[in-house]
Amino acid sequence: MVPRVARLVDIAPTVAELLGTMVGSDGRHLAGQDGEVRADVLDFTGGRPHHVVGFLFDGLNPNVLYAMAAAGEAPNVARLMAMGTAYEWGAMAGLPTVTLANHTSILTGRLPGHHGILHNTWFDRARHEQVITNSQATWPRAMQHLDAGVETLHEVIHRVSPDAFTASINEPCDSGADYSTFDYFRRGEVPPLPDVDGIPHTTERFVRPSKDYAWSTVVDHMGAEQAVGIWSGEYHGVTYPHPRFIWCNFTLTDSAFHAGGPHSEIAAASVRDTDARLGEVLGAVERAGVFDDTAFVLVADHGMQQSDPAVRGDWDAALRDAGITFRDEGYSFLYLDEE
Repeated sequence: MVPRVARLVDIAPTVAELLGTMVGSDGRHLAGQDGEVRADVLDFTGGRPHHVVGFLFDGLNPNVLYAMAAAGEAPNVARLMAMGTAYEWGAMAGLPTVTLANHTSILTGRLPGHHGILHNTWFDRARHEQVITNSQATWPRAMQHLDAGVETLHEVIHRVSPDAFTASINEPCDSGADYSTFDYFRRGEVPPLPDVDGIPHTTERFVRPSKDYAWSTVVDHMGAEQAVGIWSGEYHGVTYPHPRFIWCNFTLTDSAFHAGGPHSEIAAASVRDTDARLGEVLGAVERAGVFDDTAFVLVADHGMQQSDPAVRGDWDAALRDAGITFRDEGYSFLYLDEE
């Protein structure tokens, strides 16, 4: 544990450096990257790893995670921390600090204003239309809004190693991945969803009263199942090589931390459940025989803090009373002079 802070936009160039991808004429690994290589956590004395596995715990507060790892409640996270380096002060997200904007920043090395995914929803003034990217209907195709010339880690790896296999598990920023969960949706081949009853690593206490907890449990279980299948060499009747790069997004923590706040029992349960699924993937990498040739990255896309439920209201009333014409999008973007 080091007393430093990172930035989410630093992850993509650091992973690219870790894998030895080429640097462009501008001195960057990814076109137009805002992030920098974090050389303070890289050690090549034993050579470069041949594989990188990335884990994203959506909406997670790092202080909660570190405390639970230290208390033995997140043993797989604690194992990763013991093997590597953790930033005591976490990682800084780009504004706005919301899911899709920062998922994309993590995997492109660009801040939201530079990659085109401005928010979970925003207003496109040029087209005069609302853009919604985080609904079930639009999530699989959200990357159509990427700005031209933006590269993902998948694309950079393929630029250097065309035969490398990369995978994107439950991750909307999947451009260039050879395997993506959302390919099923885009092809209209959505796999049947299992019943939440009987799913391993599930806190029954919160599944019953919370539809979001139940839904995210199913989604994350299927994601872990895909990652484990790919590392085993076969998933749903298709064979796969060991991935050069695989990114695994887990969403349960976001649902739970929103529901109860970061220091709630439901939040702690989601960390325990997600830690166990992370452990399943680690076990699959071990069984594949490449654990010692693999680097692991664990990050969140944004944090979560307590809020005061007594503080209520919105901008709307005050702005209307002032006679200002505006459009309010994405719970942080105000467009003046727009109806």
